[in-house]
Amino acid sequence: MVKVRFVNESSEKVTLYRTDGSVLRVLESGKRWNRDPKEGTLDTVHVDEVHGQKFPPRRARPYWIAQTEWTYEECHDSEIYAPYRTIIFEDGNVVKLKRRPFWKPPQMAWPIVTFLFNSHRMKMHKQRLDHHQAADASVFHNGIPVRLTTDPLSKYAPYRKWFFSETMVLKDVNPPYRTMAETYEITEHGESKRPAAELEKIEQLKKKAEERKKLSLF
Repeated sequence: MVKVRFVNESSEKVTLYRTDGSVLRVLESGKRWNRDPKEGTLDTVHVDEVHGQKFPPRRARPYWIAQTEWTYEECHDSEIYAPYRTIIFEDGNVVKLKRRPFWKPPQMAWPIVTFLFNSHRMKMHKQRLDHHQAADASVFHNGIPVRLTTDPLSKYAPYRKWFFSETMVLKDVNPPYRTMAETYEITEHGESKRPAAELEKIEQLKKKAEERKKLSLF
């Protein structure tokens, strides 16, 4: 188990997800006004006992909250947050990661692909990596890499890194009148192709899978 410190310096709430997609924690907005409870929180109208004059509610003076923090005390080594000692969320959907010194990733079955979702708007993206509809969708938190074991026969396997990016595009929503509107799409691509020996291993696995498929037809 390791400790991970989360800091929200943005003006929005940030939801932290577990690997299975369940909610781990909600970090309140960092940039906001609040009132010090030590100064009282009465909001009822005060009436003068002698003259019966009404006064405004007694309210504590507001103060500025620059950031909110939470430390995950028992973060398991297999969780996506474990490689980092501090994760900071800023305005503009920017995520800053401070790595843990001497971090060694846990052992996983081959092939392993590192996925990363980048967006200026969305906080989280779900993707069913396996085309089989019964497969669970994987959860990708914006700006935080996720290491997953993939099917050797999948399109992800030949690459060490795979990126999902949310991009803004213009679409013709009214063709005869050429009315254009902004919309967002998820694009994806692979980087860092595996060495020749590993690619050959994937090809051999594909051939065996095709042979099994042929035999099952008879």
